[in-house]
Amino acid sequence: MIQVRNIDKESNFIIICDHASNKIPSKFNELGLSQDILNPHIAYDIGSKEVAIKLSNILDCPLVMTDFSRLLIDPNRGIDDPTLIMKISDNSKIEGNISIKNFQESDEKNDRIKNFYDLYHNKISELINSFEKSNKNPSIISIHSFTPVWKNKKRDIDIGILWDNDDRLPKIFFDYFKKSHKNLIIGNNKPYSGRLKNDTLYKHATTKGLSNILIEIRQDLIIEKKGQKFFANLISKPLLSNKDNHILFEKSFYPSLAK
Repeated sequence: MIQVRNIDKESNFIIICDHASNKIPSKFNELGLSQDILNPHIAYDIGSKEVAIKLSNILDCPLVMTDFSRLLIDPNRGIDDPTLIMKISDNSKIEGNISIKNFQESDEKNDRIKNFYDLYHNKISELINSFEKSNKNPSIISIHSFTPVWKNKKRDIDIGILWDNDDRLPKIFFDYFKKSHKNLIIGNNKPYSGRLKNDTLYKHATTKGLSNILIEIRQDLIIEKKGQKFFANLISKPLLSNKDNHILFEKSFYPSLAK
């Protein structure tokens, strides 16, 4: 239940996409949800998959994506996070998850961890290990998207740069946006904080001293192909201009600020 692209490409970058799909295998009976609930944002990050694929092709680098909905299990959470398997999302009750107790032993929870969550994270670990065997320390870019409106409030940023305490990648993006595309509104750890303990980047990058960044794009900007292409090209620019910047590809440990 994972998707990979350009997996054998030699590059200093790895792209990941935690919420690429709204797919739920048939045995789960759609978690008791109708299609009109599975299609919107609560099931996946709209447009993120397409941007990630285009960015991977531009950078000619490996890409690892989920092929299951975050409503089944959220790979961007720690195993002990109460939102690992959501019971309610954006006021929608997830019937197929109600009986699963996050803080108790559960066969269903363990099966989802083994067959979905672990497959995704193991693939990322396997890819990073292959880089390290070649004496490379990859830089990891995570692609997400966010809703234009949340709790009846319009979000006024176009693209969010999320990070913990390692500013190597964020700095090149902030420097780039100071000089280019000044019409875009850039969020610094907005609309969310990048300081989440045991999320994907915490597991695979922060704890390993690898430079990393999570990029959030407003969903209405990447629903269509034109926007997906624009933002993939946009994100690629500061990365390509720094592809030989050795600082990005050295192991350097920054104490996490995640709580």
